[in-house]
Amino acid sequence: MNTIAKRVQNFLNESRKKIKPDRRIIVFLFFVFISSLFWFLNQLEADYETNITYPVRFDNFPKNKIIAGELPENFTIRVKARGYKILEYKISNTLLPYVIDVSQLTLRFHSSGNTSTFFTLTRFFEESIESQMGSDFEVIRIMPDTLFFEFTKITTKRVPIISQIQTKTESQYMIKGKVLLDPDSILISGVKPAVDTINQVYTENLLLDKLTKDYSDEVDLLKIKNIEFSNKSTNVSIKVEKYTEGSQRVLIQAVNVPDSLILRVFPNEININYFVGLSDYEKIIPQLFEIAVDYNDTKSQPNNLNVKLINYPDYVQSVRYNPASVEYIIERK
Repeated sequence: MNTIAKRVQNFLNESRKKIKPDRRIIVFLFFVFISSLFWFLNQLEADYETNITYPVRFDNFPKNKIIAGELPENFTIRVKARGYKILEYKISNTLLPYVIDVSQLTLRFHSSGNTSTFFTLTRFFEESIESQMGSDFEVIRIMPDTLFFEFTKITTKRVPIISQIQTKTESQYMIKGKVLLDPDSILISGVKPAVDTINQVYTENLLLDKLTKDYSDEVDLLKIKNIEFSNKSTNVSIKVEKYTEGSQRVLIQAVNVPDSLILRVFPNEININYFVGLSDYEKIIPQLFEIAVDYNDTKSQPNNLNVKLINYPDYVQSVRYNPASVEYIIERK
């Protein structure tokens, strides 16, 4: 192995001696680079034409009217400018949107088939866009050359707000009641076909973790394209308190029993355990829980009937009961 390593080392040393940099080549390449640089800078001083994507925004639509179709989000503008200005734009691309005040436009009526629309020519914007871009740019033309506005009446309806707020409390704490939203519904407005498909709106996704006290804040609503909201946010209120464990003995009811029969269960009471907030602990009584067995289950459950939790207070959590099934007998009256 040492012999092979020495041979490789000797080969590399001999190669370095044979391959010597030619000073003339280095000088030649240097002048080629300098010449290219000066040529490039000189070219940047020349005038060029190019297309620029220019953002556009439309404001102040007529009252009680809305655009039925789509308006462009950008203009493609053919401009003329010095090369270095075009290069600067291509690199930075930080143009502010050109704002079109629809209420100030002179719109012409245009009829096409069964659709009545209005239009204006974009060449009327050339001067103001050129002014916004600066004196270094000359606007040659704007594409599209025509803007069409199809106005329709606004449809409005009220829809509920659906909370997408997830909550987690610290150990020994619980959420008291429901997450409250104020307002809990809003008015939405837009074209009728779009509004008719919307039956609710949603809050932003929000995770509230390790809660130990009441929470209150403003939460934004998720936007829907081309739909206006009467409110862009809603106030969220969440009650948090410590909880304790409680228990009750509850009588088991029998349901769906024919009038001619009696369904007896053993035992006839069941033990229920639950978590409840400290403020509601004293409110709990056995009558607030509804536990039952169903006579209709006797056909499939000949020996024991499963116990079902029918109803319980909405301010208790983690309800458990025992036993899960009971023996029974059926008697005639």
